[in-house]
Amino acid sequence: MIITETSANGIGIVALEGNLDALSAPKLRGSPPVADPKTAVVLDLEKVDFMDSSGLGAIVGAAREKDDTACGIVLSCMNDKVRRTFETTNAQRLFHIFDDTAAAVDFAATRQIART
Repeated sequence: MIITETSANGIGIVALEGNLDALSAPKLRGSPPVADPKTAVVLDLEKVDFMDSSGLGAIVGAAREKDDTACGIVLSCMNDKVRRTFETTNAQRLFHIFDDTAAAVDFAATRQIART
């Protein structure tokens, strides 16, 4: 799993590439923007090749640890493989999901402003 961390408008952007599974889930959870409860994060899932229940659990668990669970983690660029995992488990109802990262960042930034 390759994790690329950037930021825009005070929002952490974490792009994932490769498999999000039991081996890589701890690496995602340890990513500084994901681990910081006060940082809103956009997870770019476009290049995730495979995600198992451990990967899904890492995303859901990280969202629950955020101070603002409604906007703590926003998902973007979900490919069909990842989308099926979220839909099969009904986990998509827990997140705001966008087709592009810029829209997800704008949404998260607006929510951050409204929260303060």
